[in-house]
Amino acid sequence: MPIAEQRALEPNCKFAVLALHNVRVDTPPFVILPDGTRVLKDFPFLLDDYWKDWLGTIQFKRLEACNLFLVRTATNGWQEGHLEVSGGEIDQKLQHDVGSLFAMLRLLGTIEYESAFMLAGYVQNARPTCRHFATTERFDITRGCLPWVIREKDLCAAVKLYRSYAVLLAKFPERWRLGRGCHTLKVALEQYYASDRLHGFVRALEALILPDPGATEKQFVSRCVLFAGPKSADADIRAALREAYKMRCDVEHVHDWDRSLQAHPLAERENVALWRTRQMEELACSAYRRILSDADIQPHFYNDVTIKDFWNKPDDEVRAIFDQACDISRLKIVNKYNSGRAHPSEWPSELFDDLRPKAKAANEELRA
Repeated sequence: MPIAEQRALEPNCKFAVLALHNVRVDTPPFVILPDGTRVLKDFPFLLDDYWKDWLGTIQFKRLEACNLFLVRTATNGWQEGHLEVSGGEIDQKLQHDVGSLFAMLRLLGTIEYESAFMLAGYVQNARPTCRHFATTERFDITRGCLPWVIREKDLCAAVKLYRSYAVLLAKFPERWRLGRGCHTLKVALEQYYASDRLHGFVRALEALILPDPGATEKQFVSRCVLFAGPKSADADIRAALREAYKMRCDVEHVHDWDRSLQAHPLAERENVALWRTRQMEELACSAYRRILSDADIQPHFYNDVTIKDFWNKPDDEVRAIFDQACDISRLKIVNKYNSGRAHPSEWPSELFDDLRPKAKAANEELRA
């Protein structure tokens, strides 16, 4: 099938489109992911004047300026003559699938964007009709983060994570602890205030460590340190975990979030607090990525009994199973900021090369 035909929506189908405005992306103009999701940099259909009248000029311009589109379609599954009926199971699944794929993508890196829109409807006789339009819940960033670029390999990795999560979710009841932890992490990533983000990240980690009553702080440190970095950085990592946990408790009880950072100079406490928040974000995202991407690890987190057995294993065995999911000691404190992220003077030197466009070069290499 020619590329142009693959990019177009089928003549008679239901569709869901997640459109992202002003996101940093470096992919080919058109990609089909392993689950059938289409990734485009242009709208999959024409936005005519009807859209401007419906949405208003400002919203229309934001939608028109979107530069990344995740598209899912279905060509069957409804009763004859019911293609135009919206809100059913198929419509909901298409929206859920494309939204969940984006949520898994957020586990892979800090996605900076201005707006995200969910559109859903149907195409009948090659004419698209939108029956649902909404601004989605926004994934925010922690101040001082480093920039990240969405690439094709990241989208494919997100597909694998979502497939894994969907299989596990179907296997276990609603009160599945790992599932609740995933939800907690998603909610934390949607928070604007760093204090609320840190509170959520620590809770998501608590879902994994199953602390004993009265021993939460101690076990939070002793268990998280086993997948937060190498033994050589043990002391620094333990100090970071201890401060982060105390901050989480202060937020929980509505104290100032930097109350436990009195050992740091007053002028530095805000930067330290943001640093701890970024470290807990990286640790939580990395841990859930590791579990969802490895079928051999998942049985350890099936229920409270298997989780408890897991944490009774020798420390070196736990370290080996997590295979150093991340190293939070490599995340450095940031003192200068630029539009929420770290100022370029604070970026690691290798990051400048990572941000250079690669999709065009890859395409040229394939054609050569």
